[in-house]
Amino acid sequence: MEKSQKTLHRLERLRHLNTDRNWVNDDLYRLLYKEDLYIVAYERIKSAPGNMTPGSDGKTIDGISMNMIQQIIEEMRTEQFQFKPVRTVYIPKSNGKMRKLGIPSTRDKIVQEVIRTILECLYDSPHGPYFHETSHGFRPGRSCHTALREIRGKWPALNWFLEGDIQACFDAIDHEVLVSLLRKKIQDERFLNLIWKLLRAGYLDLQEARHDSLAGTPQGGLASPILANVYLHELDEKMEEIRKRTERGGARKHPNPLWRKLSAQKLRLAKKGVTRTKEFRALVRQIRSIPAVEVNDPNFIRIKYLRYADDWLVGICGPRTLAEQVKEELKTFLSQRLKLTLSEEKTQITHARKEQAHFLGTRLAIGREGVQRVVTTNNGSGRPIQRRSTGSEIVMTAPRNELVKKLHAKGFCTTTGHPTTKLAWIDLDADQIIPLFNGINRGIQNYYRFADNFGHLAQIQYILKFSLVMTFAAKYKRPVGQIFKRFGKTPTIMIKAKDGKKDRRVAFYANSDWKKQRNGFQIGQEEVDRLQWSITMRTRSKLGMPCCICNSVQQVEMHHVRHIRKTGGKKPVGVNAILQMLNRKQIPVCKTCHQKIHRGDYDGLNLSDLAYNPYKREKT
Repeated sequence: MEKSQKTLHRLERLRHLNTDRNWVNDDLYRLLYKEDLYIVAYERIKSAPGNMTPGSDGKTIDGISMNMIQQIIEEMRTEQFQFKPVRTVYIPKSNGKMRKLGIPSTRDKIVQEVIRTILECLYDSPHGPYFHETSHGFRPGRSCHTALREIRGKWPALNWFLEGDIQACFDAIDHEVLVSLLRKKIQDERFLNLIWKLLRAGYLDLQEARHDSLAGTPQGGLASPILANVYLHELDEKMEEIRKRTERGGARKHPNPLWRKLSAQKLRLAKKGVTRTKEFRALVRQIRSIPAVEVNDPNFIRIKYLRYADDWLVGICGPRTLAEQVKEELKTFLSQRLKLTLSEEKTQITHARKEQAHFLGTRLAIGREGVQRVVTTNNGSGRPIQRRSTGSEIVMTAPRNELVKKLHAKGFCTTTGHPTTKLAWIDLDADQIIPLFNGINRGIQNYYRFADNFGHLAQIQYILKFSLVMTFAAKYKRPVGQIFKRFGKTPTIMIKAKDGKKDRRVAFYANSDWKKQRNGFQIGQEEVDRLQWSITMRTRSKLGMPCCICNSVQQVEMHHVRHIRKTGGKKPVGVNAILQMLNRKQIPVCKTCHQKIHRGDYDGLNLSDLAYNPYKREKT
């Protein structure tokens, strides 16, 4: 525990020192000798399903031990540690193309997580980050929703959107440029040499042939996101420089002459007491349709900017020529400074009031095509008041048609949105199928809860509900009508419990509240200090504990399973059944017992047969 606290204090000290943006760090490499950091790294990644996919060395996280960590530390001390090539796989994308993924070895994942932890202390300190507030991707306490909330609240009355797209950004990151940028904050050649090893580890193609990495960050690398943020931070800096140089005008002060004229006419009619006439109502509608101040004020220019990973968006209150100028300046900067290519085809200038921009899966526009209205909002004391909507507010909508296309690509419906049977899930149990449909339905609704057209997602729920029913119909070989009679209008099943526990009810999630919530963003109220949380993880780690079957302390390693509930239709037995009861994916066992588990020698093992319960003191 004392060692853990000492390591914590060192990292906390780094976080405080790096609140000074000009602080330069040295002697970082010695942190790689700290056993606690590797244990924390293991605890952070241990439950991810991808860890049970073999890396380039043919091994998974199953069997990791303290001995492996000690070997890594020894290789770090002698500077002999080498990253293995990443194993390449391809998975299908919704547009029919293939997405390239890299699978590092387990030991490389742990080292990368340690590197990421150190870099986060340098660049993303909660006491004052080096990164700009405009960066939202792969950062603690930030997400797609924090970026979209920023647009919702602080991007009104724009004229133009500039949608940025960089060609193969992560694959094109220049290694020399990246390391030169890291040197701004790091003066430790041994640590930078480790980064070089990571960048140049290479990859194995589908034929297991090794290739060198000439550019880009490692595919699937845990340290890759923060390295990419370090690289693209220069783009954030450039945009901040453009903003400060270009913006002018304290506020829109010039009144709209037409609005003043009509308002004066309205006042004269009100004094005459003719407010109930058609002429007066028509005049009020006309006044509401125009802004009170001059929108195209040449003396008022504002530039907004946000970035999420390699997706970025610029909002411009000014002429189109300014949008074109910013685009050309960024194109030159990316090419000359970062050696990246701006996609001419995908980088578009969009008229904010007549067209829709696309950012983070959301369509953005200003106003509703000139339709003005009176809205009810709260004043400073919280009382509801009516105000005129000028038509300059941001409108954010979910791309319903695109969502239907994605559901079609995954086998839930036809191209026109008619539900179909999800063939891939027919052989699963009913209590497994319903949560899978719920995950998609809840995920879409939670993500787009802020959307101005949230009610349109009822179609998505309809598709998923009937796809579920049709899947059940195919599974039980019954007509759809009989499935509704058996499972109800909202498909529901009851799972009879064993051992005196309560029955479990599994139902399709059917939302009935389609009321718009313009600020319905999924953002945590309290940010968890990941460093403090990591130390708690360290002290509760089971890595290195005695074998829970025979209590041996010799050659202890961790037995892992991919899932604790998805068992391929087979009832779990032995250690797998114990893990399911404990709601855990891993337990410490000695090498001998581990081999017996995989041979099936312990298939008759019960929880009471364990030498001790490693999770007895934890809530399960």
